[in-house]
Amino acid sequence: MPDQTLLGGVIGEDAYAAMLADPVQFVRAFDREPWDYQADILREVLERDTSGIFEKPSGVVSLPRQNGKTTLATWAGAWRFFVDPTLGDGVVLSVALDTEGARVAFGDARRLVQNSQVLSALTDDKWGMTRSEIRLKDGRRWLIRSAEAIRSRGLRVGTLLYDELGWAVSSDLFETLSAAMAAQPNPLMLAVSTVGPIQAGPLWDLFQAAERGDPGVKLIYHMENLSPLISEEFLERQRAAMPSFIYAREHENKWGTASDVFSTHEDWERAVEDGNPTRVSDEGPTFCFVDLGWVHDLTALAVAKVVGEKIDIIHLETFKGSQDKPVQLAMVQSRLEELGALYGFKQLEIESPQGMQLSQQIKIPHCKITVLTPTAKSNQQRWGGFYTALKDSSVRLPPDSDLRRELLTLTIEERAVGWKVIDVPSIHNDRSVACAGAIFLAELARSGGRFRGGPFRALTPRGVVDGEGKLVESTTSNIPKWKRSGYDQQEAFERKTVENLSDSRRARIFQVAASGSKDYELGKQFSLSVRQIRWVLETEDA
Repeated sequence: MPDQTLLGGVIGEDAYAAMLADPVQFVRAFDREPWDYQADILREVLERDTSGIFEKPSGVVSLPRQNGKTTLATWAGAWRFFVDPTLGDGVVLSVALDTEGARVAFGDARRLVQNSQVLSALTDDKWGMTRSEIRLKDGRRWLIRSAEAIRSRGLRVGTLLYDELGWAVSSDLFETLSAAMAAQPNPLMLAVSTVGPIQAGPLWDLFQAAERGDPGVKLIYHMENLSPLISEEFLERQRAAMPSFIYAREHENKWGTASDVFSTHEDWERAVEDGNPTRVSDEGPTFCFVDLGWVHDLTALAVAKVVGEKIDIIHLETFKGSQDKPVQLAMVQSRLEELGALYGFKQLEIESPQGMQLSQQIKIPHCKITVLTPTAKSNQQRWGGFYTALKDSSVRLPPDSDLRRELLTLTIEERAVGWKVIDVPSIHNDRSVACAGAIFLAELARSGGRFRGGPFRALTPRGVVDGEGKLVESTTSNIPKWKRSGYDQQEAFERKTVENLSDSRRARIFQVAASGSKDYELGKQFSLSVRQIRWVLETEDA
């Protein structure tokens, strides 16, 4: 057995050996009794060979919302930090999606340490615990940061715990931190996340790797709620309050598919593949759209120009305000007048109730200035024009990571009066709105005004519909079922998990089932879905 850590010298050889062999023993001793599914998941992602090396150095735990994913990551990190002697000189690094997520993760870790006199006594007397780091007397470090706060490429990461990886803005940070683990003797990466809005990005890549049978990736994926704290009554209220695609993603852990997303990863790649279309000036004519925001929403403006068969977004800019210092109308006016001279505006359209005041004050020679009062019809026209341009590869966009994030998280929902584009509450769509407005103005001018009644369309689960919700083209005949609903893809993941079950775990399932336990009870106990339990039991019947 490798040399023990500081904890081993305090609790004794037998207790330490038990915690090293079974991480659940550590959780029981220093936090609480985990639920059965939590204990099973913790053992699976921390499974090691006889020399202490992780069987699968990359672990993914994907569960619906409020099923204790962050708590599981905290337990895994704490066990590695206090118990595992193979951590070496690498830090334990927890990465949260944002500042609030980091605060929650650090709160979990701090509570676990502060509630134990034994663990508290192991912290460094001079350093101890700050707002984002725990340090032990032997020099071990546990950093807990938000994704935007990670700047250093020099970290020697022995354990990477990534919370909500499915919602990462880009894969750059994940790839950088993963690369920092290359020289560690026994690295461990654990991602805990509800699925993302689209089948793209680092979490999707890990799902795909697990499906291919990558020996280094452990995937634990459930679409059913396992936590006993989540009641059917709560889920029914959520189902009634949420759009169906959001409920499916948040509470059934189902990936968004090409049938309901506004822009796919492939759409984005085509829109940026010809290089950055932005420029510092242009002789025009160009078309500018402004979406005004003051405090919570950004003020975003986009400038579009027709270039051959395509429309280029040649300028994209945002202004962010706060409660103390909202965006100033005079500042926006000054900037628009400056840009009008630089780019030769032919038309400027402003969307906002405050747009009328700005339109009356702004002075741009030879520019038509209009104010848009948004309606369901105007939104469908502008989003429809942007959607058409993306699908037809007739738009060039700047490689802006925030714009990419917005576009790839927008979703299309059918309503009684047609379709509507929905954004994620935590990711505002200001840049996308500005681009959609500018593209609409440019296309309208190019087509001599006939575009107003043109082929605006959107892809929905039942097919391509126009702005009135009329079916233009059925998609059910030529798109595979898994791309329409996502169901078969997730079934494949579940079947793969069942195929990889160990003989001993199968035997335990048969044994408990024989005692009369129901399928859903077996599912919760063994961290499997009901249909996975039935597949296992069917193999016995066969």
